[in-house]
Amino acid sequence: MKTVIVFCLSVAAASAQNGAVVGAGYHTFAPVLVAPGQVITVFVTGIGNVTKKSSAGTLPLPTTLAGISATLTELGPIIAAPILSVFPFSACVNNILAPQPCGTITAVTLQIPFELLPNRPGIEAAPSLAFLMISDQLGHAVSLELNPVPDQIHLVDFLDTIVAGEMAQPRSGGAIVIHGDGSLVSTSKPAQPGEELVMYAVGLGATDPPAKTGAASPAPPVPTAQTFSLNFDFRQNAAPAPPIMSPFFSAPAPVFAGLTPGFAGLYQINFVVPTPAERVTPCTASANNLTVTLAGATSFDGVAICVGPVAQ
Repeated sequence: MKTVIVFCLSVAAASAQNGAVVGAGYHTFAPVLVAPGQVITVFVTGIGNVTKKSSAGTLPLPTTLAGISATLTELGPIIAAPILSVFPFSACVNNILAPQPCGTITAVTLQIPFELLPNRPGIEAAPSLAFLMISDQLGHAVSLELNPVPDQIHLVDFLDTIVAGEMAQPRSGGAIVIHGDGSLVSTSKPAQPGEELVMYAVGLGATDPPAKTGAASPAPPVPTAQTFSLNFDFRQNAAPAPPIMSPFFSAPAPVFAGLTPGFAGLYQINFVVPTPAERVTPCTASANNLTVTLAGATSFDGVAICVGPVAQ
């Protein structure tokens, strides 16, 4: 079986019992925004005695790994959160969690259960919170406050650490967007207008029918429960931006958005490259010429790719 592991960092605060959370999630302070089925890494101190990396390796994912476990509490019963990996992380070397004290902390990569009930945008009722508990065999525990949302999109790129068979290995920067033959979209092999491509993400939320947390996603692919829209910007290295919503026109939609078969927590988005209205600037080694943004109800993220000239 295959699993995907994605690490994205931000500082977060939490209450603790003999432990402390020093980072978690994507790009927000506590409460950390999470969607059902999301893969996140939580950075803790005082939990476990981890000296080497332990990975689940196969699916379904375990609920305890290297003596560390995680549970989710919301409105209903306590639910185990399956763990992908546990590993020591040096705040000194990586210099990411400053101003935390220099030293080794424990990183726990896990999947938020699909049973998480998200708050809905536009609802005036006070948002409900959920709590993620990380604990070890000695009874040390720390609780992290979560803000459940329908989606918290993160499009996967080479800055993430991926264990995905032959699909990719860790590199420096760049989007993971592939052609129909499985090859990577790049400057040397650009996308073409009218071509269908695939990009990958975590945090697209619930599926219909519901998926099982920690299990290999089934085939044929299971679609997301909500709809997503796309924005295409043909300026060089444009920043991600959601489409402008208007009653006069609708934003493009993906051909498909749903779980990638054989993986845990990994989504794929199939989309067609549009034909630009005007001539675009050719891409270079340092400048792509199309930014594709995926937008949901509560989040958006984008990747920049290279598109070749329109075929004559």
